[in-house]
Amino acid sequence: MLLLVSIIICLVFMQRVSAKDVFDYRHRVIFRDNFQSRDLWKWRLSEDDNYNINKKNAKRIIIVNAPRLPKGNKAVKFVVSHGVNIFRSEMSLPYEKGFNERWYGERILVPEDWVFDADGGKDIVIQWHAIRGNWHHTHPNLAIAIGNNHWFVTQNYGIAQSKPSKITTKLEGKVKPGYWASWVIHAKWSPCADGIIEIWKDGKLVFNRTGANVYSSIGVEYTPYFKTGIYHPEWHLKSERKRNAYKEGSEIVKNKVIYVTDIKVGRSDATFRDVVHNVKI
Repeated sequence: MLLLVSIIICLVFMQRVSAKDVFDYRHRVIFRDNFQSRDLWKWRLSEDDNYNINKKNAKRIIIVNAPRLPKGNKAVKFVVSHGVNIFRSEMSLPYEKGFNERWYGERILVPEDWVFDADGGKDIVIQWHAIRGNWHHTHPNLAIAIGNNHWFVTQNYGIAQSKPSKITTKLEGKVKPGYWASWVIHAKWSPCADGIIEIWKDGKLVFNRTGANVYSSIGVEYTPYFKTGIYHPEWHLKSERKRNAYKEGSEIVKNKVIYVTDIKVGRSDATFRDVVHNVKI
């Protein structure tokens, strides 16, 4: 009987984990995970078109010893192997009601054997995604991605039902494989002029933009939900262009792997110091 109750509880959490289950609003840092517990119950896992999969069934989202960090440190390893419609290995946190101001911190390792793509696509490694509204699919309100050997920031916002505004910015400096990059993101989510996006990489401010940064027309107010891992849309073969690019690149990139650790989410009264990670290897 106890075993059955435990299974039911696990299934409920797997399917219906909400903001109140995950975030502790009593503290400035409302969420933190360095994966020492080796448990991903607070996260929703996605592989390709399979959403909300059981962590025991996840084949390409694995907690491992963190490469190039001191012994005992843990990280999540994300894998996307080159194959037809194999394009996603991600985990996400729940969205929050209302447009909230938040601070985020994360460290990412791009391995030394990473092969940069020539297919014109990008690998999204962090994103803040819009939820569906008025039966309309949406693009991430904010994304940090690897494009060839550079970092890119992309924003989507405005009127979701028609053509929304989209801005893509190439950041200064190249991606450094074999190096733990420390990211801090400050976002005041808003459909109006008071919105703020600030991004620091390794302690340096690399992106700063004010103004609208979420969709204004899908009928709900919510804080975009945080996702991390690998999403390579060019391998989601929904068009002839993508199918041709996939064939041309089949001998170039066989496997994509990144590592992620030290994730934090802070309230509006949090600071850069509350979520930054100073260790650099």
